[in-house]
Amino acid sequence: MLLFRQPLLALITTTALSTVGMTAASAAVGQVSTRQFDVNAQPADKGLVSFAQQAGIQILALGSSVTGKSVSKVKGAFTVEEGLKRLTAGTGLLIRQTGPRTYTVAAPEARRPIASLTSKPRAVAFVEQTGATNPASEMQAATPQADAPPPAEALSAEPVQDIIVTGSSIRGVAPTGSALTTVSRADIVATGASTTTELLRSVPQLGSFGATGQNTGHDQANFVDQPAIHGIGVGNGGGGLTLVLVDGLRLPGAGINQTAPDPSAIPPSAIERIEVVADGASSIYGSDAVAGVVNFILRKNVNGIETNGRVGFGSGYRTYNGNILAGKTWDTGSVLFDYEYSENTALNGRERDYYYSRTLSTLCSPANVTVGGTNYALSPAGVARGTFNQCDVNQANDLVPAQHRHQGMLSIRQELGDGITLRARTIYSRRNVDSLQAISGGYVSSGGLSVPVTSGPFYNAVVAQGVPAGAETVTYNGTGDFGPTVTNRIRTETWSSNAGLDANLFSDWKGSVDVNYGRERDNIYQGGINQALLTTLVGNGQFNPYGIGVANDPTLVSQVGDYRTHYYGQQTVLEGLAKVDGSLFQLPGGAVKAALGADIRREKFGASVDTGASGTSPQTTTSGTRNSYSFYGELFIPVFGDANAIGGFQKLDISLSGRYDHYNDVGGTTNPKVGVNWTPVEGLVLHGSFGKSFHAPSLADAGTAIDTRAIRFADFTGAGSSAYSIVLAGGNKLEPEKATTFSLGGDLKPRFLPGLKISTAYFNIDYKNVISFPGFNVVTEPNNPIYDRFRTYTPTAAQVLAATAGMRHDGLSYPDVGALPTAIYDLRRQNFARQKIDGLDFDVSYAMSSDYGAFNVGAAGTWLWKFDQQINGDTVVTSRLNTDYAVNLKLRGHLGWAKGPYDATVFVNYTNGYKNLIDNSNTGSFTTVDFHGGWVLPFSGIAANTQLTVDVSNLFDKDPPFYYDAGNNYYGFDPTVASPLGRIVSVGIRKKF
Repeated sequence: MLLFRQPLLALITTTALSTVGMTAASAAVGQVSTRQFDVNAQPADKGLVSFAQQAGIQILALGSSVTGKSVSKVKGAFTVEEGLKRLTAGTGLLIRQTGPRTYTVAAPEARRPIASLTSKPRAVAFVEQTGATNPASEMQAATPQADAPPPAEALSAEPVQDIIVTGSSIRGVAPTGSALTTVSRADIVATGASTTTELLRSVPQLGSFGATGQNTGHDQANFVDQPAIHGIGVGNGGGGLTLVLVDGLRLPGAGINQTAPDPSAIPPSAIERIEVVADGASSIYGSDAVAGVVNFILRKNVNGIETNGRVGFGSGYRTYNGNILAGKTWDTGSVLFDYEYSENTALNGRERDYYYSRTLSTLCSPANVTVGGTNYALSPAGVARGTFNQCDVNQANDLVPAQHRHQGMLSIRQELGDGITLRARTIYSRRNVDSLQAISGGYVSSGGLSVPVTSGPFYNAVVAQGVPAGAETVTYNGTGDFGPTVTNRIRTETWSSNAGLDANLFSDWKGSVDVNYGRERDNIYQGGINQALLTTLVGNGQFNPYGIGVANDPTLVSQVGDYRTHYYGQQTVLEGLAKVDGSLFQLPGGAVKAALGADIRREKFGASVDTGASGTSPQTTTSGTRNSYSFYGELFIPVFGDANAIGGFQKLDISLSGRYDHYNDVGGTTNPKVGVNWTPVEGLVLHGSFGKSFHAPSLADAGTAIDTRAIRFADFTGAGSSAYSIVLAGGNKLEPEKATTFSLGGDLKPRFLPGLKISTAYFNIDYKNVISFPGFNVVTEPNNPIYDRFRTYTPTAAQVLAATAGMRHDGLSYPDVGALPTAIYDLRRQNFARQKIDGLDFDVSYAMSSDYGAFNVGAAGTWLWKFDQQINGDTVVTSRLNTDYAVNLKLRGHLGWAKGPYDATVFVNYTNGYKNLIDNSNTGSFTTVDFHGGWVLPFSGIAANTQLTVDVSNLFDKDPPFYYDAGNNYYGFDPTVASPLGRIVSVGIRKKF
């Protein structure tokens, strides 16, 4: 018998089963006898009814958990448990035995072992529903607290469904010893995020709430925001220490100076849920999983069509988003297609009065002219001796670039025979980013400049106005000729595809084989002016650099302006994976399960750069290939369970896992992990883990990095104005980064107060061989011995040739010129330091129901306790805690309500203040309020299943706290923790057919 906690469906089900008796006591759950099943693939509500009839059991569905989902075909002789596994495979439904002949079924978002994004009332589950006769009635039923036990209480046990949960390679086993954060489909809708990157910023462990990030499009290094759990690995090279997966498989790397993937390539409308394990996981997944794993689980079984459209608006800013998703399931398979388009306009610095340069520039238009050590400020009215024209050359920068995205996903699943299923999926994304940069600002390397002038008609004109004759140095700002900005253009294309085969082997053992391929292509065009041509034309008297007087010849202006730096990068990943898992034998506490797997992978990285007029051929190219193979195993041991529970040990589960990876360039590494879950009393689960993790150096950090070069630099030894030094920049031969991770936490769900959940997870990371740049201290601290290994004073010719072998030269240095440099400074990426980090993730929430609706209140966040760094070879330990590198507290609270067709949630986002190490000033805390509201329209027929949504971010339009770092071009705010967007109001409509 199938019981629904929904009035309408409950009535239908009761009528359908009124003549069915519970006569099959022998098929009670937990017995090993089998039954003959013949259930076709169909909508879940009907399929569960049919299965319950044939099994002689009760199935209790919580809320609207099964509405809109489809179950798989089950035909043959199976135990009830095995039949349920096959029936619900791929649905994401969680199942628990609650009585001798009773099961409960619920959607995955109800199970949140450590933290969820919102924990909001289930009324927003409308986004998962299809086929409701009366949307308003169904939305009323979707509030679980009103007529059912709290979902978290009902689903506290391990699920028995046939799915893989992030953090474990064994089906039906959640990560043992590690906390799991789940962002459900309902949570995704409630954030109002237009891109996956925006969505991830709402998770406390992953980023700062509402921050814009460094994805401003101003250079080749900053168009992909890497997810960074607990902020670990930010700026530490190009690979990233948080592993990003899609259905457990890797994406290709993205960028020119990095190989971390771009999460924004995944359309949010195609995501079923996001699972985050904020703990080292190299024992399962290999490289990159030092800080943890972010796994995007895509939607699979959908019947019908869903559409969504939304428009957002703020001060100087607009967003547009729309998608269409269509799916069909049949007896032996399914197909799903999704297309999404998103767009936002640019936000320019002139739109925000707090964005300005503290120190004004003299690189202005009209120009400043220096003759004989005296400056003359030009203006249309004349010449002012002994003064300067001053201007803010950065204010015209775009703070947020204009972006356009086209994204799609296609997935197919087909059963080939009993127990064999073929599946395939492809994702495609194309993104255009256009960013205006001030023509003489800090982001434009080939913009305004000082030029010498000694003669010519334009020279004569300013002399006639009062500038004395003589050799001039003129500050040229191209605003009068080219406008105040140049445009940086970024074009990215991401393609990720996989095909896999699942097979039932024997008993409950299953095997899977996957081929995964991904390719990323990136083109970056950085605008500028041809400074060499400009200097020549000015020297010849053909070009007016003064910003006053006769306008320049448009043909010459066009020639000078036809100049850009073009970076091209392509990255690919090709891997084959195989895995088997199943039960080994039975213990009193449950079945001992194991998984074994292997992975072979090839990664390629290639890049080129050309500087000059359009059509210039590449002047520098580089490429790299990495081959690796790995083997891993995992063992799950339930020492105590329901059958042998004793006082103090209601449950005790132990997980042992380990993985060996071998790379052709950096060698092999073995990484083990042990995890424990202990339930001393009902309602309390304690968990802990200990393991090793590693990160293979990114190909963008190796010698194949496109920015690897020898730079002619000024002398810092006092040898004289004609002397020079060499700075080595870019990639290097590096060792893997390694980490030892430890975690300890607990989940409390007391029966005496249903709806209350308190979860904590302490994390501790000892992170070694940190890849980073040594910094300019190597040059400026000649007497500090810890930097001696990064420099060579008075090098010989042989030492110079050895140090610069194979590098391109930026500027003339030995052997281009006969003179040797006075010093060589190695500022390339290095295994530079060791970091020790610890802190606490926490989530507290309480859900209740009343005649006034369902309510949910709570808060989740990350509290860093330590973030210490020690440079290799040094004894000094420096704390980076509570600085712009490691903000110590990030918190997101919520208050939600749902009743009938209405739902509303208010979010409060808090980022603690921190110290700006540039000027030792204090940056204030940042608190913003967001709002989400939904209303299912009370219509029937063609207008049924329609929902209106309103989302407001930064409800009170709060400006970000002031932050200034001219070296990184942060003029007025810190984009890594705050946003200049202000209040954004978005209105949307969702419709299902």
